[in-house]
Amino acid sequence: MTKKILVFLLLCALVAAVVPAVGADNTPANPNPTAPWRTECSEDLTGQTIRFFHFGDLSGTYAFISQPLVAGFTDAAAYFNENGGLCGAEIVQEYRDTGGAQEQAQAFWDEFTALDDAYVIFTYSSADGELLRQQAADKQTPLLLAAGSELALYGEDGQPGYIFATIPLYADQLAAFCDYIGENWSTMGIEGDPVIGHLSWEGAFGRSSDTEAARAHCEAAGVGYAGAEYFLPTTSDISTQLQTLLDNGANIIYTTSLASGPAQVAGTINALGLSDQLVVAGPNWVLDTSVIALGGEATAGIMGNLPYLWWDELDQTGVQLVAGYWAQNRLANNPEEAVRVRNIAYIVSWASLDMWIEIMIQTINEVGFENLSGAAVYNTLDNFQYDALDGILRVDWTGGKRAVSTTRIGSIQFVESDAGVTPTILPLSDWLPAPDMHAASME
Repeated sequence: MTKKILVFLLLCALVAAVVPAVGADNTPANPNPTAPWRTECSEDLTGQTIRFFHFGDLSGTYAFISQPLVAGFTDAAAYFNENGGLCGAEIVQEYRDTGGAQEQAQAFWDEFTALDDAYVIFTYSSADGELLRQQAADKQTPLLLAAGSELALYGEDGQPGYIFATIPLYADQLAAFCDYIGENWSTMGIEGDPVIGHLSWEGAFGRSSDTEAARAHCEAAGVGYAGAEYFLPTTSDISTQLQTLLDNGANIIYTTSLASGPAQVAGTINALGLSDQLVVAGPNWVLDTSVIALGGEATAGIMGNLPYLWWDELDQTGVQLVAGYWAQNRLANNPEEAVRVRNIAYIVSWASLDMWIEIMIQTINEVGFENLSGAAVYNTLDNFQYDALDGILRVDWTGGKRAVSTTRIGSIQFVESDAGVTPTILPLSDWLPAPDMHAASME
């Protein structure tokens, strides 16, 4: 199935899916402009400006994810500003493109932390988190991280620091997946006992799932281990690495990669005629429309973590709001571009900005707007619990936790609809705890 056909099918399905969430006057159903799930403001900041700082790879390997992230932040800021801003203050974005270069990440960190109002900064990758972990503590400037490496969050000494992740640790996601596999393997039609082989991108992100603690947890759940092989995002042929894992007995190929990575893994397995003999899985990033667009029908059945609500869960207020705004302001104006940004990053960026607003409200209520500081924001984060955008994200950083600790297991499925067979992402489980591999590693 070509990419153009996939885009067309997605467009047909999306129009049908979004219409029920949009009112007759073209406003989102249940828009909740006053965000009743948030804490009330104790100060009126009308006339003030509060800046939301973020940086990451917008033009390199991670662009498939990060560009929709910026689109989501932009739309969410526009919507929230139209509906009261942050206690009346206008929200203004400041962001930079690292192009995937760590020297650029360092430069933008230095630039932002030299400012008086960069109380907390959002960044996108595990590698940047690992680079800046100690600097964040030294400067008492917290980082919100859209990634989940244990080294970034807890460091070599294993202690919680100034970095807080908006998703579960990648090792925790693997552990949750193994629990699901251990309980449901007999329903999957794959021969033999389950054995995981890791086929992931080289680098901090790709290596973050396969930890000793996660490996031990999977073994206890009845899931064996076939080793790990790594490849660069630019590698054109990964059949040798795949064959090594198959020779070691793998019947689950787990890829800690995103966009082109899972698409390449699934496509390689499909080309070898092995799709019905193997399970392809990974962390949350493998369940994304970018993977479907790049990999086509070969991506059907990919399994992964779903630690947030998805676009099609339109019975939830936050999803209705995001889908309605996207339909009115993007789908109606530029359908092909709208489909490109309709992914994990767009919907989660809305929830992340709502979460940031709540963090700032709680901090301002505690210390006053004039006394804002990175240390004050850290004190809020260190005991923060919140259902962002009425439940799209479920955040709990209490008790020294630095990552989200609930998830679901989901999969890419091609389902019948009015438009024909269309791809979607569906949960396979209810919400479940993501086992704490950091705590396990400290025992």
